[in-house]
Amino acid sequence: MSDHDPVITRRHLPSAIWFLPLLAAIIAGWLVYKNYDGKGILIEVIFDSAAGLEANKTKVFYRGLPTGVVKELKVDNDLRRVRALIEMVPQTEKSLTDQAQFWLVKPQVSLSGVRGLETLLSGSYISFQPGDKGLHKRSFEALDQPPPPIKNASGLYITLTADNARSVYQGAKVYFRDIEVGEVLSHALATDGKKVLIETYIEPRFTYLIKENTRFWNASGIKVKADLPKIDIQIGSLASIIAGGIHFSTPDETAPPASNSQILPLYDDYEAAQDGIEVQLRFPGATELREGASVLSRGIQIGRVKQVTLTDDFKYLDSILLIDPRAQDLLKEGSRFWLQKPELSLENLDQLGTLLRGSHIELEPGQGSAQRSFTALQIAPIKRQLSQGKAIELRTDQLGSITKGSPVLYRQLPVGEVINYELDAKGEQVIIYAAIEQRYSHLVKSNSRFWNASGIDLTANIDGIELRTESAATLFRGGIAFFNPPETKKATTKVTVYSLYSDYHQASQQGALTDQRFQNALKIRLHSLESGSLKAGDPILYKQITVGEIAQTVLNKDGKGVTLYAFIDPAYTHLINEGSRFWNASGIKADFSLQQLSIRSESLKTLISGGIAFDTDYPGAGIKPNHMFTLYQDRITSQQQPLGIQVIFPAGKNIQPNSDVRYKGQTVGKVVNVAVIHDGEALRVNIDLFRDGHFLARKNSRFWVVAPTIRLSGIEHPEGLLTGNYIEALSGDGPATFAFSGSHKAPIFQNKNGLNLIIRTPTLGSLFKGSPIFYRQVPVGAVTGYDLTNNGENVEIYVNIQPEYALFVRSNSQFRNVSGVKMDISLFGGVKVNADSLETMIGGGLSFTSPADSTPAQSGDTFNIDEM
Repeated sequence: MSDHDPVITRRHLPSAIWFLPLLAAIIAGWLVYKNYDGKGILIEVIFDSAAGLEANKTKVFYRGLPTGVVKELKVDNDLRRVRALIEMVPQTEKSLTDQAQFWLVKPQVSLSGVRGLETLLSGSYISFQPGDKGLHKRSFEALDQPPPPIKNASGLYITLTADNARSVYQGAKVYFRDIEVGEVLSHALATDGKKVLIETYIEPRFTYLIKENTRFWNASGIKVKADLPKIDIQIGSLASIIAGGIHFSTPDETAPPASNSQILPLYDDYEAAQDGIEVQLRFPGATELREGASVLSRGIQIGRVKQVTLTDDFKYLDSILLIDPRAQDLLKEGSRFWLQKPELSLENLDQLGTLLRGSHIELEPGQGSAQRSFTALQIAPIKRQLSQGKAIELRTDQLGSITKGSPVLYRQLPVGEVINYELDAKGEQVIIYAAIEQRYSHLVKSNSRFWNASGIDLTANIDGIELRTESAATLFRGGIAFFNPPETKKATTKVTVYSLYSDYHQASQQGALTDQRFQNALKIRLHSLESGSLKAGDPILYKQITVGEIAQTVLNKDGKGVTLYAFIDPAYTHLINEGSRFWNASGIKADFSLQQLSIRSESLKTLISGGIAFDTDYPGAGIKPNHMFTLYQDRITSQQQPLGIQVIFPAGKNIQPNSDVRYKGQTVGKVVNVAVIHDGEALRVNIDLFRDGHFLARKNSRFWVVAPTIRLSGIEHPEGLLTGNYIEALSGDGPATFAFSGSHKAPIFQNKNGLNLIIRTPTLGSLFKGSPIFYRQVPVGAVTGYDLTNNGENVEIYVNIQPEYALFVRSNSQFRNVSGVKMDISLFGGVKVNADSLETMIGGGLSFTSPADSTPAQSGDTFNIDEM
């Protein structure tokens, strides 16, 4: 065998090429397995509409996880509904039973809130609630609304029963003292259709509040209960007014806690839910008593009449009272009940409510063991006489309207009452016996002066008509008042018999005698354009405490005002200095505008009888007697201390009374009135500048009308669309003046805070007042105005840079116009579009760059822009 003969050897392993088909077979088998293993479950869900559904896009979610996708949509054979073919993930196979539920989630906006808000971006989707048990199925009908939540969360689940659901619905909140503690899961009719069952969930941290005796009531919307005595408006929270809600309370907090699935009643309202101690009370058959009448004890309501029943023989009227549990100690054997009928009396204003409300039941507590059944008295018990008081005797020619029980008044405060009266032995005088309460007996002195304060005292003569009344109570019931003039000498004998004068003028000897409490008082004067309802005797109040009173009101000789003389009690004179502000606190003051609704009343007493209030907010020097103050019409005006000025505006822009006068955005005054003058060519506007705006009453101050302006880039002064035009002002530097000429537009150059510059350019372009100034695309200022130069060849643009950015502007800064869109078109370079920002593209703007090594710019510097 030669060296070149081939050597043949035999291979014992297969060729590597055979591994390729084997690998391909393995991969194909694995893909087949994965396809089979990952193959979804096809089901069919029937919807009323295809709105919000899209094939291969709309997904099915369970607790936020995707569990399927819609593969195909087709119309049902009857063309009424839509069938969606859905491929569910294999893991859902066991839960696709006849208890599984599907529903479409889409955005819903209602008064109760917004649901499905997340679908605004992601689109509508199908929500899925698995079935725990039942028969497996592949065809389902979608629900119109989400099903009630599954009761698998910690917390308390209770069922409320009601005659009707009213505005309570799924998702309505449960409140305790206006705090949200739970919600309504669902509501449905009971099987017999007589009740509504409301499934309710209470959060775990609030379950301890719910007891077996907890009382729930429907607080949905607004409930108005109106009858002759009153109008009762019951509301819950704002949320419950709009969306409905349930409130609850627990009368007995020691009761056992409620358990899951416990059934409790839901009352119609708060009043129906209240509990109480039942008391049986018997009246004569002819008694006029109605259900709902109040039960009072010492002026405090402690219950109400629940039920009234006439016995079969018509002899008795049996009533059941519900008494507040807190008043159970008043129900004793010796307690007495009677029917209190209304009396015409204005001694206290709440008795007017009694007059309108009608009869009510009074309870006088007694002693003894507890009792729950009583027989009412036929008449009210006799009023106990004053004990340990001071007895006095008054003599007068006429009794007038004084009766038993008429009050004896000191400073309009009842300190005693009339016990009896009779004629003397000769029949010439009337003797009135009165008693002063022990705690007030020291007020009656030997020289005390008493007068008949009953009814109305009317005096008419050539000087005019004077009408006087002591108080609203004595106007109807009669009464006696007294004061104590300064004692000139110490009395040596004890006086118990006094003269009763017909009025205060006779008692004070036509003003010669004054009340001793004014002997060391501070005398002040108050100037006002009118006295209104103020009169002598009305109080002077400081923080609603009486510290003095009005002594006299006098018309000024020029007839242009009224001066009121007043006394301040010595103990309170330190409260008054030159900075004190006085205002008329009588009646009710109401201000109504689009900006606010304000109703003010100083006190109930001044509402009826009048009075003056004051405050000392500002420091000032002490005053001397007879110091003159200004009496303002109300508290707000006294704080504003208006100063009147007059501005003449050219006609064109509308200005209404009560419009604002503003300085740098702050309200410093109000328009009082507007008059058309010069044959309609001008408007005369009278303005009251508030205390903080008095500095504007100087020569060279500027006033102009600001009106909303609508442009493509936005609305300038948009608040004017609702509140109307207003007046803006700039302060002057001249002497005080009160007459000005106004303008329709703002001054071109305004020396505002910051850096004020002038930009000179050939054309204005799209810039306007308010256009922004940018530095490195950050807004640092704004255009405040513009005007042509004197020769009309250029435009001067006035800009203001905010103080914190002023240092960025240098003496050689370069300004450029970044307004609108700039386009460069060339044959070979194409089209280049340059827009700085969307804001400047629409509304215009300026931008600048600044070298770092130059000096800062100063207000008034001028910069040039060659091209706009």
